[in-house]
Amino acid sequence: MHTIITVIKKELKDTLRDKKTLFSAIILPALAIPLLLLGVSSLQKSLIDKEKGKELKVVLMNAPEAVAQQFEDETIRLLASQNLDNAKDSVANEVFDAVLVFDSNFKKNVDSLQTGAVQLYYKSTNIMVQRRIEEKLTAYKAVVLKERMATLNIPAPVLEPVRVETINVASAKEQIGETIGGLIPYIFILFCFMGCMYPALDLITGEKERGTIETLLTVPASRFSILIGKTITIALVGVVAAVMTIAGMVIALNLGSGIPPSFMDTIGDMLSVKFILMLFAMLLPLSFFFAGILSAMVVRTSSFKEAQSYVTPMNFVVIVPAMVAMMPGIELNWQLSFVPVLNVALATKEIIAGTIHLGHFAVIVLSLIAFATLSVFISYQQFSQEKNVLK
Repeated sequence: MHTIITVIKKELKDTLRDKKTLFSAIILPALAIPLLLLGVSSLQKSLIDKEKGKELKVVLMNAPEAVAQQFEDETIRLLASQNLDNAKDSVANEVFDAVLVFDSNFKKNVDSLQTGAVQLYYKSTNIMVQRRIEEKLTAYKAVVLKERMATLNIPAPVLEPVRVETINVASAKEQIGETIGGLIPYIFILFCFMGCMYPALDLITGEKERGTIETLLTVPASRFSILIGKTITIALVGVVAAVMTIAGMVIALNLGSGIPPSFMDTIGDMLSVKFILMLFAMLLPLSFFFAGILSAMVVRTSSFKEAQSYVTPMNFVVIVPAMVAMMPGIELNWQLSFVPVLNVALATKEIIAGTIHLGHFAVIVLSLIAFATLSVFISYQQFSQEKNVLK
């Protein structure tokens, strides 16, 4: 055990000296999520505000006066056009934002309690145009409907035979678990894998390239002790990367503006001792699983470049199960509890929602330990072969 601890200290020192590993495992996870969340939310808010205040150039063709009145708005400029083909081309070329063509019998049909037809030409790439135009048409429809009810002496309840009152019994935790519960594990699993990947490349292939692996093998320590020391170091860096990712997400939520207090209270409750312990119970074996697989792959390579070409496609193997967990209708069950990565993502959603089944959780932890043990064993087999180590 003393030998393994000595190897871990040596590898941690080498890892923390490597700027690339330090950046990818600690700095990047801590900064990426706050910058991403805050940047995207700020950009989205800015775009929506810009589109809402943007002056729309709208052409009304054959529009009744009552409809035109609804479009008398300081953010809408009404333009004239007599040729429909030219008007449609102008919309396609973004000279006009929208063209509304009213049927020649529109007013007559509306006045005779029939349905008037109108065609809306717009580009879906222009955000908010359809919504803003339809808001005006909805306002006109409300005026017409009110006039018809008065004309026909129809009470308002006649047009509402059924009133549905929806009562959401899902707790705030369950709602958050459903909305962002899939995103959180996706992010920290990805960064956990990346945190394992870079030290695995440096501590194994990097040492082979530098020629220091031979010196290390001459010390009075078994290959098993050396491999376990390296594997623990790789796994620890992966755990740190995942923890920094979650910490960065919490910081981003606290710095973000416009977040409901109830949401923040739920996030605070979510980061309880129970949540942290359950998360670490899955993260540790998952990191060892990643460390074992990566070590087994890179030990067979003779150069850093070759090792990168081996492990880079593994990103997709990790990303796909994590993405599947975000799909609607995918829920944790006994079968999925045995699928690595996917089971962690689904379990994290359940833990956030407060609906995790302890039986499922126990199976997930045990299966991850089994997979981690198997991957480390395979890595040891590869590390024991002279042709793989001394290249």
